[in-house]
Amino acid sequence: MGEVKNSQQMAQSVVAGSGASKLAGVAIGLIVVGAALSVWLFSSDKHDFGFAWLWGFSFVWTIVMGALFLVALHHLSGAAWSTVIRRVAEMFASPIALIALLFLPILAFCWLKDLTPFRWMTESDEILEKKAAYLNIPFFTVRGLVFFALWILCARFFINKSIKQDINGPDVVGTASMRKWAGPFMILFAFTCSFAAFDWLMSLDPHWFSTIYGVYIFAGMTLVALAVVTLSVVWLQAKGRMGDGIVRPDHLYSLGALMFTFTCFWGYIWFSQFMLIWYGNMPEETIWFTKRGWGPGGADNNWLGVTVVLLFLRFVIPFFFLISRKTKTTPRLLVIASVLIIIGQVWDLYWLIMPQAEYYAKSPGPSLQLFGPIILMAGLLILMISRFLSSHRCVAVSDPLFDRSCRFELTI
Repeated sequence: MGEVKNSQQMAQSVVAGSGASKLAGVAIGLIVVGAALSVWLFSSDKHDFGFAWLWGFSFVWTIVMGALFLVALHHLSGAAWSTVIRRVAEMFASPIALIALLFLPILAFCWLKDLTPFRWMTESDEILEKKAAYLNIPFFTVRGLVFFALWILCARFFINKSIKQDINGPDVVGTASMRKWAGPFMILFAFTCSFAAFDWLMSLDPHWFSTIYGVYIFAGMTLVALAVVTLSVVWLQAKGRMGDGIVRPDHLYSLGALMFTFTCFWGYIWFSQFMLIWYGNMPEETIWFTKRGWGPGGADNNWLGVTVVLLFLRFVIPFFFLISRKTKTTPRLLVIASVLIIIGQVWDLYWLIMPQAEYYAKSPGPSLQLFGPIILMAGLLILMISRFLSSHRCVAVSDPLFDRSCRFELTI
């Protein structure tokens, strides 16, 4: 009875509403700054604006979809330890409708064509003609809308059932239902996210392709989602929103271990893609890495520096930083690791997208106004998070596994 009483007391210590207003203020500030920089960029170079918007969209899209994947992974695995942090992942998965709205300007750019970052929409050659059955604007539009419709339905299903437990109390049937549908969702997630990566990122260079490109995007997507969830858990715990003694060092260690795992996975996929293309040494494949190694400017181009920074920022530094047990159990160090991974995701997407922009292909350093859309969208995402925080608890205290999660201890 003592353990049950303790878990009940911890559940009662979790409150909703506090701290959301300050977060909303930060979000509004980011929105104002991002909007001003976006207007500046649009007025100076409309073509670069299309690339910048895609950069910002890809960043928030990977965060939200990665969080939705973590929610489904929790239910599929039936893990007890992640129950107390699952609501934070749901919090980041909930603004999927916002991401759909941010996708609409990309569709508008495609139909206007002058603003589109996809050159297959404005150019034609023998290779593009053979791909026209797939790479055409109407089919591109339909695919994007179908993807978002499916993602929104799935996110609503998992999040609404979870929130319903807060109202009605522990629901074993609801938990079983979420676990039942987590498996089919994973198959849907794999197909839709892979094809979305092909459409929105890989087709920027329509002559090039990679069979593991979707896996590469998935690795970065999951890693950045783990980083924002970990960062949020530490922040919410410091603000008292995670209750008294619910999140323990063992939970933080597990989050840190997952970040370390996906850091290694991202490095493996990056090297595998590079190694296979380098070994094949076929011009139609090597041109993609050549552009990111030297670019059209030859040896004097700075894209090689961007690539080297990516490897250190995305893999080398996080690998050696997270390999320590102390880092995984110390909130302050986990914050540093999480911020580093988030910056790495921003840099990674820049490395993927901007070499296709005519100006930045020759001069890779990002200008100040180029950050406008990504700051704007980050502000909008944080604003949606603040709204979620204002009305919901940060811990799924009525989940049937809540008590076991509170008592979670590592056995190593």
